[in-house]
Amino acid sequence: MSTIQPTNSSERHSLLDALRGFALLGILFANMPIHSGYFLLSEQGHHALGTFPEDTVVEWIEHFLIDGKFYSLFSMLFGIGFGLQMQRSALQDSKFLPRFSRRLLIMFILGLLHAVFLFVGDILTVYAITAVFLLLFRNSTDKTVLRMAIFMMILPVIQYAIMLGVHLANPPAPAPPPEGPSFFDIVIDTYRRGYYPDIMKMNMGGLVIGRYPDLLFTGRFFRVLAMFLIGFYIARHTIYAKVQENRPLIRKVMVLGAVIGIPCNIILAVMMTKGSYYELEPLGIIQPMVYAFGVPALCLFYAAGFALLFEKQEWRKRLMVFAPLGQMALTNYLLQSLICVFIFMGYGMGMEAKIGPARLSLIAVGIYLFQVAFSHIWMRYFRFGPVEWVWRSATYLKWQPLRK
Repeated sequence: MSTIQPTNSSERHSLLDALRGFALLGILFANMPIHSGYFLLSEQGHHALGTFPEDTVVEWIEHFLIDGKFYSLFSMLFGIGFGLQMQRSALQDSKFLPRFSRRLLIMFILGLLHAVFLFVGDILTVYAITAVFLLLFRNSTDKTVLRMAIFMMILPVIQYAIMLGVHLANPPAPAPPPEGPSFFDIVIDTYRRGYYPDIMKMNMGGLVIGRYPDLLFTGRFFRVLAMFLIGFYIARHTIYAKVQENRPLIRKVMVLGAVIGIPCNIILAVMMTKGSYYELEPLGIIQPMVYAFGVPALCLFYAAGFALLFEKQEWRKRLMVFAPLGQMALTNYLLQSLICVFIFMGYGMGMEAKIGPARLSLIAVGIYLFQVAFSHIWMRYFRFGPVEWVWRSATYLKWQPLRK
């Protein structure tokens, strides 16, 4: 029995690398309000920043074009990677399940360290947990995979309807007005002025009482699994490697993605500026409904449009600028957090909750341009990003060659 080996650089698919690098840009934009503490501010706090009109416009555009769409794109790419690993494992007659399980365990540990030491909004632990359920579908038929993907997209709507019904049937007593500083004010002050141990404690508390309750409330695990399954289906049929052959299908996906995604995300952007969803008001049911259809649709529109452009020689040269970032996507994802904690946390520049979306978008562009340059230089000399190298070496229980 042969032992499976890591993917060689010659076996990589440039389209997937470039698309992954492109997705990192959207993920950075989506995470900036969380990294910066902007989302913790009250309405008065938003006004106090002095850029409220510009911030309102930029925030709406980000809700419309970015929020949810790029982590969905990244999730789909993860599903494609899962499918590719299964195919390579079958071809080389090796044991897929133990190796992939070890890979997920390492990802979970990395994510937990990331959440505690850098960014409570970590997605790696979510991926690692959700991918365990993806394993259940590895021998399912195509029809089952697609049906379950659609069901997982709709499940957060059903979940919200149940919670809304319970809430309306048994409305909670009104909470007394808070005395002294609000909880969010305390969080902001800790991140802005606290020492590193204080910030770590706040991150750990945020995971328990903030991050994971929110992930469960919004049905994020279902949504991630839905995109995993779509990516798995794409990998099974190697659509990413046969774009020209599948051009009619991809064009149809792009058109339907725009027709469904644009109006749904306009409504979603409006709903995200209101408090109906989290307040469990009857109007709040609109948000998960338009999310269920609009976010995956616009995500697929981006992916399909990118793939069709990538087939054109002149566009491929331009889009390949994203490929080195995608080759070391895990390193760059963690690097974004490292740079942001230096900018916003108290042990860095202490800019927590002092900058609105308009200026945050400019900072995000600056960070991303730095990552473009860094990734191109790094991948010129090395086979993998530094974190990818550690991850691969631990997965295969053998130090992998790093230098080219």
